[in-house]
Amino acid sequence: MTIDRIRKTIFLFAIATFFIVGGVACNSKTEESDEIVVTSANVAVKEFYLNANSKVLANLDSVFFSLDLDKGVIYNADSLPKGTDVTRLLATITFANTMTKADLIVRSSETLTDTTINYLTNSTDSIDFTYPVKLEVTAADGNTSFTYTIKVNVHNQLPDSIMWDKLGVSSLPSRLVNPVRQKTVSKNSNVYSLIEEHDATFTVSQSDDLNACAWDKEEISFPFAPEIDSFCLSGNTFWILSENGELFKSEDLKEWNSTSQNWENIIGGYMEGVLGIRDNGNTLVTTSYPESLGLPETPLKDNFPVKGFSPLAVIETDWYPLPAAFCAGGVSESGEILSSVWAFDGNVWETINETSLPELSDPMLAHYVIYRKTPNLFQYREFDAWLLFGGKLSDGEFNRTVYYSLDNGVIWNMAPSLMQLPEDFPTLYGADLIVADTDLTADLSDAWSSLSSRNPGPWLKPSYTLDGYDITWKCPYLYIFGGYGEDEILSDSIWRGVLARLSFTPLI
Repeated sequence: MTIDRIRKTIFLFAIATFFIVGGVACNSKTEESDEIVVTSANVAVKEFYLNANSKVLANLDSVFFSLDLDKGVIYNADSLPKGTDVTRLLATITFANTMTKADLIVRSSETLTDTTINYLTNSTDSIDFTYPVKLEVTAADGNTSFTYTIKVNVHNQLPDSIMWDKLGVSSLPSRLVNPVRQKTVSKNSNVYSLIEEHDATFTVSQSDDLNACAWDKEEISFPFAPEIDSFCLSGNTFWILSENGELFKSEDLKEWNSTSQNWENIIGGYMEGVLGIRDNGNTLVTTSYPESLGLPETPLKDNFPVKGFSPLAVIETDWYPLPAAFCAGGVSESGEILSSVWAFDGNVWETINETSLPELSDPMLAHYVIYRKTPNLFQYREFDAWLLFGGKLSDGEFNRTVYYSLDNGVIWNMAPSLMQLPEDFPTLYGADLIVADTDLTADLSDAWSSLSSRNPGPWLKPSYTLDGYDITWKCPYLYIFGGYGEDEILSDSIWRGVLARLSFTPLI
């Protein structure tokens, strides 16, 4: 699934410039006025940075701090790594003009009492930045004064960890308790879950807001016995096989029409149709429907998966007229569990993976992102990636390792330890993984709308909208539907996860 976000580079800038707005003699404002207080240049802070301390954090003195002179806030927009000790730091503060007073009001993280440090005479005293620190300054005239708030922000989560938690509504969107089977598919922001209830009836649930758990549920009927696991979507058409292999399609999930095709399995949606496997009477062949797709039928190659493969990933490019597609793992006609990745270029199927995955059946696959640290200071680069996890190994054990590919299935690597599944996450195979954007918001009332640096280099911004001081950005969450555990019973849960970094307020 395509994530509606612009590729970005996240990094901290070295402090370089400042902005001073003058024209008001003091920091008072008329009661019941909504005007922003404007700082006099006489009491402006010109520069703020933390002194180097490699025991705390490498290159600590290069962390960029914004100076909001309008609202009197000094802060680092991109938080320090989780766990950074900020209880005994030294800071360098430079003022635009001479000050007669510069007092730091510091709250101790141990005693929760306030201590005043005269910065003009004790600039080498350590400061506890666990809580916001007040900086009270008075200009050389002895009258003009102003109070700043200094915030040293530290992440509450490790940015490159995936956080998993159960949704508020912890069950599948079924009409009845104890559903038997389910298959969930998505297109754009719409998610469709087809569920077989315990009383042999069927439910279709649709949502365009997974974060709110808002579902429209409707009982539907089939003029045939459906194979729920074959349910898929391409374009505006839903496809499914009957238990005897007949291929049906529907535009509205209510009226189902036969295609007069009999298949062994559906591989996945492709363009406006589907790819599949059928028996031509002599051998198994890879096939497609409708015929207007103009795709060839070819004999099934050795060790091609006939079932248990990952969802089909479809990739469109500007340099090839037909989409490419690939799937990973699965079970061959002879019953062998596979470690291969098979790709389709619109004409033929071939194995493409140069590095081995484990022999794996019924895994989850989704388009997501992964971050890699660059040689540059505090700089990470975001890459489009495919995540693969879950499923069963050839020895019958469950796979709990998360793998990723940056080149559409050719080379696979084990994901960093922070992206691996936590111990309390269930072991599942045959689950469905959906990526859906959620609008997150933050208040930038103490932030500038721009950052500057001596040498920022090329960088890209995340996709966001700004309304005054309110910023909204799209955060891609991972949703896992159903799946089967060791008891072989359908899990009646939806799980949600997100790469923690994506949930942080973006730099603007």
